[in-house]
Amino acid sequence: RKEKSRDAARCRRSKESEVFYELAHQLPLPHTVSAHLDKASIMRLTISYLRMRKLLDAGE
Repeated sequence: RKEKSRDAARCRRSKESEVFYELAHQLPLPHTVSAHLDKASIMRLTISYLRMRKLLDAGE
């Protein structure tokens, strides 16, 4: 049971990392920069980018 739980957690972390990797590459940053971001930085930059887009769209 313990091994099964460990494998499930490993699989979940792998999928999560894949999603963060994809999200990082959607940001308007050079590939060399986005490839070296940690999860917290990806979230922070994504939220900032979305807020900026919202402000710019509201200004039009």
